[in-house]
Amino acid sequence: MSDRPALTIVLTLLIATLLGTGIFRLEVTTDLRVYFSADNPQLAALEELEEKYRRNDSVFFLVKAEKSVYEPACLQLIYDLTEAAWQLPYAFRASSLSNYQYSRGDEHTITTRAIIEDPAEISALAADIPAIVAAEPALRDALVAADGSVTGVVALLALPAGRDHAVNEAVSAAREQVAATDAGPCGEIQLAGSATNSVALGEAVRDDLSSLVVLTYLVITLGLLALLRNLWATGLIMMVITLTVVATMGLFGWLGYTLSPTAGFVPSIVLTIAVADCVHIVSNYLIEIHRGHNREDAIAESLRINLGPVFMTSITTAIGVLSLNFSDSPPYRDLGNMVACGVVIAFFLSLTLLPAAIRLAPVPRGTQLFFSGRPAAILADWIIAHRRALLLIGSMVLVTAAAFIPRNELTENWHEYFTEHYEIRRTIDLIDARLGGIHRIYYDLETGQPDGITDAAFVQQLDAFAGWLEQQPGVTHTAGLHTTLKLLNRALQGNRDDQYRLPATRAEIAQFLLLYELSLPQGESIDNLIDQDRSATRLTVAIGKRDSEQLLELDRRATAWLATNAPQLQARPGTGLDLIFAHITHRNIRGLLVGTAVALAAISLLMIVALQSVRLGLISLLPNLAPATLAYGLWGMTAGYIDLALSVVICMSLGIVVDDTVHFMSKYRRARRELALDPAGGVRYAFRVVGMALVITSVVLFAGFGLLLFSDFTPTRETGMLLAITIGLALLVDFLLLPPLLLLADRKGSGSAGAGSDRDYS
Repeated sequence: MSDRPALTIVLTLLIATLLGTGIFRLEVTTDLRVYFSADNPQLAALEELEEKYRRNDSVFFLVKAEKSVYEPACLQLIYDLTEAAWQLPYAFRASSLSNYQYSRGDEHTITTRAIIEDPAEISALAADIPAIVAAEPALRDALVAADGSVTGVVALLALPAGRDHAVNEAVSAAREQVAATDAGPCGEIQLAGSATNSVALGEAVRDDLSSLVVLTYLVITLGLLALLRNLWATGLIMMVITLTVVATMGLFGWLGYTLSPTAGFVPSIVLTIAVADCVHIVSNYLIEIHRGHNREDAIAESLRINLGPVFMTSITTAIGVLSLNFSDSPPYRDLGNMVACGVVIAFFLSLTLLPAAIRLAPVPRGTQLFFSGRPAAILADWIIAHRRALLLIGSMVLVTAAAFIPRNELTENWHEYFTEHYEIRRTIDLIDARLGGIHRIYYDLETGQPDGITDAAFVQQLDAFAGWLEQQPGVTHTAGLHTTLKLLNRALQGNRDDQYRLPATRAEIAQFLLLYELSLPQGESIDNLIDQDRSATRLTVAIGKRDSEQLLELDRRATAWLATNAPQLQARPGTGLDLIFAHITHRNIRGLLVGTAVALAAISLLMIVALQSVRLGLISLLPNLAPATLAYGLWGMTAGYIDLALSVVICMSLGIVVDDTVHFMSKYRRARRELALDPAGGVRYAFRVVGMALVITSVVLFAGFGLLLFSDFTPTRETGMLLAITIGLALLVDFLLLPPLLLLADRKGSGSAGAGSDRDYS
């Protein structure tokens, strides 16, 4: 089809369009649990706990009062919001200050009632409610701020399988309720909760897709115009990379993929990577045209010298990103597979659609490309002249950067996923500051026998464990069976504060629980606290804002305390989404290190085969590894942490930076083998033929990933930042370290340093 460009264009456009229609079949999930593989042991522990005590997704109405939530108008608002929360789709329980069940009694009976049963009582009860809250640990600093400035209404949701639609429905109804509610003197109502967080996650991805991809297109277009200095060339490249992105996303729609928030990163990555193949082909075509060749010869020469390198870069890039399949997190495995498919599609379009379109485009006249000709020659001569100094300085910088890599702590801060641009982030921060923290760790405490939770020794050790936890840094309060029993004992002892203690015998514990269950209003139960046969109970630990390493350390110490001090309580690690995220960063790093090693070995072997030289293949290891080493070292000097999103950069960057190495070394090898130039002449030839293309692709990639800094979704922003840093460093390594290394190591058959420097390397 090389002689029929119009037919080639029609066929490739048809195929790409058919693939692209699959975009309409794509579905996106916002469930945070998709980040964990099915065999994740921490996820299995959480699901086991939820099987016992019911999974609780939630919507949280945060009420921020101008003066006090105890004002009658605010109490009325809380009551109305609580009633509305019951009506949310999939809600099975609503809890708040107004319907909190508190117990009062005497030696023989107990009465459990809501604080506000009838809104007509609000004015009369308002003065007594602060004292009630102060006496109830489950309310004080947990659902009502100590200063009375903030409170909340929690709607617990029983979501069905295929929960994304249900989550959106529930949160949409909650938002409509907030919009329809006049907060009046109570100030402001904000939404939080796990369901709201999931919806906000999807919105962050859509925001990035609608804004950052468009901005990336604009910047890439302007960059190509400035560097290629040709409108037609820029337009053709943009056409090819657009079709690449559309076809890639559409392919996975046809394959039936359900995408995670991580997939929002795919268009930007594929977009920037696809530029590289096109730029090499177009730039060499423009160089040949500038040298006086006709269009057909220029296209043929560009394809001749680029076919092998573009094929190699496509394979090595695909290998690099496919190493993400060693990740423990399924969304990142999908990310690697999608980008790899994008790389393959870009390869075929750049070798079919692009040359065909060039043949039909006007022939450029009289414009020399950026960084071609004299500037490239000057840089090459300077590097050759200072090769020893560059190697010494580069080695010192590389070793120094590597020394800072261990300073990167493996951690996760999910509460910082959103910037303050999103209301959910502002609400999370307020909850953390006023309502006892945002993290939860759950302990499933087993007795091993039916009705074992009524054993007095078990309950006493449970209380001791909770007391120990509440003394730990960051822990704000605990909630569990021990608190309920203390409240019941106080109620049955005339509501005397000195009787806020545990009952002493098994019989008392069993009796108290029976009385409590009988006193609960219809529809209320304690199934979120104890399991069906009363052999286990759940202890909830509330913690202020902490990173994942601090949560893991707390859990390790808690498990050790149980093993030493509480023989009645089985010493099992805690669970909860916070802890699963904390564990997965470590699991992911281990998997990705293996993946990187495998990918690096495969890429090096391919380089040896392609370059037909073990020596040159081994030399390629430095420019492939050095950029990530420098980038992670710089990150260790500044940020000092690596989370789940940042852990994948090493694989992503390996697949990208190898492109420059392949193109530079393939041109160097051609100069040495085909043109019989010495090492210095080979370096000069590589700079002249491919230097401009490397500058263009690196600038475009740097700008493309750098634009992700404008994302309000922190994982996207930080991953883009680290990738941009790695791309920029890769260009420096390929220009300042790779040539001196070639001059030092590839001396076989070399002549003088200047041999061939003035030749016309055609």
